[in-house]
Order: sequence, then C-alpha cells, then structure tokens
Amino acid sequence: MKFWTALALAAALAPMLGACATPRTTAPVSQDMLAYSNEIATAQQRQLLLNIVKLRYNDPVSFVEVQTLTTEDFSGRSGGIATALGLDDGPFNEVLAGDFGMQRSQTPTAVYNVLRGGAYAQQLLQPVSPESIFLLSQSGWSVERLMLCCVARIGDVDNARSAAGPTPEILPDNSAFRELARLMRRLQLSGDLLVQVMNDDEDKAARVVVTWHTGSEDGEALARLFKDHSAAAEFTVEDGLYSAELATRSTRKGDSPLRGRSVLGMMATLSHAVDIPPEHSDLVIPLNGPARAPTPCTPVGVWTHVIGDYFGVSWSREMPATASVAVPYRGVWFYIDDTCKSAKSTLDLIGHLYALQAGLSDTGKRDTLLLIGG
Repeated sequence: MKFWTALALAAALAPMLGACATPRTTAPVSQDMLAYSNEIATAQQRQLLLNIVKLRYNDPVSFVEVQTLTTEDFSGRSGGIATALGLDDGPFNEVLAGDFGMQRSQTPTAVYNVLRGGAYAQQLLQPVSPESIFLLSQSGWSVERLMLCCVARIGDVDNARSAAGPTPEILPDNSAFRELARLMRRLQLSGDLLVQVMNDDEDKAARVVVTWHTGSEDGEALARLFKDHSAAAEFTVEDGLYSAELATRSTRKGDSPLRGRSVLGMMATLSHAVDIPPEHSDLVIPLNGPARAPTPCTPVGVWTHVIGDYFGVSWSREMPATASVAVPYRGVWFYIDDTCKSAKSTLDLIGHLYALQAGLSDTGKRDTLLLIGG
C-alpha cells in the first residue's frame, strides 16, 4: 500500500514542479539601469582622468565608448521528488525526498567603439563653439570656470593658448584673461551679469552678448578691460547698462574673435595640473618659473599662476581611500580627492563638453577644423 501511495503523490506533484522550472524573462529593469548607469559614468570619468594623466607624460591617448549595452536575464524555480523502496527480504522501507531551488542569471553584452577618424576629429580636435560654452553659463555653471577651461581667447586677451598642447618651455602669461574671468564671475554671483546667446539669422553665427550695470567697481573694471583689449566686436552704453557683443567669427582679416578650445586642448591644459612622483621628473617636460607649494586640490608648482585653483590631480603609492576618481598608471595611483569640489566640477564639465561634441558629430555639423594660432 505504501508503494502505491508514494507513487501517486509523485505523479500528482510532477506537473507542478515542471511548471516551476519554466524560465521567466522579466528583468528587474530599475535595478539594472541604476547599476549600469553608475558604472558607465564612473568608467567615463576614469577614462578622462587617465587621458589627462597620459598627456602630462606626453603619452598617446585613446577613447573607447560604449556603443550598445544589452542584457539577457533568466530566472526560474526547479525541484524534484525521489523515492527509495526497499524490496529485499527484510522490512519494507520507503523514503520520500524533495529538492527545490531558485535560479537567476544575467548576461550583459557591451559593444565598444574606439574613437577614430571623423568622430575623433569632431569630438576631440574641433574647437567647442562659444555659443555652447556660454549657454552652459545660463544653466548655472561658473562663467569663470567656463572661460579659464574652455576659451582660448577673447579679442586680444589670450588664455595661455600655448598650454593647450605639450608643456611650453616658457610659462604663458594669462593674467589679463584671468582678471577678466574673475570680474565676470563676481558680477555673475551678484546677479548683475547677463550672458545671452542670440541667433537672429540662421545663415550667420550666433552672437554672444554680455550686459551689466554701470557704476559698480567691478562693472567699471570689466568695462575698462573690454575697451583696452578690444575684447568686444561692439561695445555700447545705454540706459545705465554696458553691452559687449563678443565676436564668435572673424568678419575681416585681422579680427580676433572669441575662440573656444577643443576638448583635447582643454585636457592638455589641465594635464599641467597633474602632480607626479619625484622619480618621474625625467619623463616629463620640466615646468619652469616661480613655484608655489602644491596642495591636493590645486595645480603643482608654477601652473597655479595659469590654471588657478579649478583643477588639480594628486598621486599615491596605494589606492587612496578618499578618492572621488582614481586611475593606476606607471606604477602609482593618480586621483582627484573627494574633498576637491572645484576639480570634480571641472572634470564633470569636460565630460559634458565631450558628450556635446559627440552630438554635433552625429548631426553632421562641421566647422573650421584647423586653426593655426587659434
């Protein structure tokens, strides 16, 4: 009797267990999106930092992008029943055993794209348009950070254009440009500076117009800089307001328009703020000039006079516990400390501009690619 009872129970449970083993393809979308989004953002920041460090050593850089990312999820339940019957001459024995389990697996597939050719030229070598740079100021970004990082010159006010490549032998002087950027930032913080990007005619370049009130000490100092350095294509005073239109394109021979840096030029400039171990001094171009003691959040040595305090990269023998982003290179760790708010913001800004240039590449928009002396 026991034999037939066990056999009947196994037969009754078999369909149920078979149904439990059916895979379910519903994936936890919210959890996956958060995880992959965080990992991709971290990887992008580490790639930017690594390439900035490579430029400090005059090593070749490369960029790899995630073109597509797909995942395949499998989840299901499994189980079974086993019976053991004793059929020898001894007492009748029967054992009924069950086995149940849960399974879940995920197989992500990423397709990478190495940046090269036209995409490389557009995203890294093409100067970022002044309109794009100053539109970010209308989104809350510091106009001083945007100018020091992203603008090569305004009129004849130069922003250390020689720094946007291999380390120059002579420390560039951008004191007038830094003063211009500082005054604009002070007026921005007081709410007195308005930067507008206008496109009145689709056939012509957009205009960047800066306005502020007359009378304040900072406002008058900014007006003098614009006049003394021919930094504006048009400069007017009306109803107690200064208005400076910045030329984004040359209209005749000899003009010096507002010119943005390329993303690669921005990164090359920032690379001079990378501190290195003493034993690596023979591997890099020396930085000549009056030095200042570096701190974890400011550039090393003489480049404090050029870059200011908006970027700095430190190094460590071991993986730093306080790093916001860190990469290993040449036997040490290079990192931006989590307390360095300005450096983190600048790296984030470069990431935004890199993505912006990628969007322009996708739309097929092109501009002057090679600008000698620009």
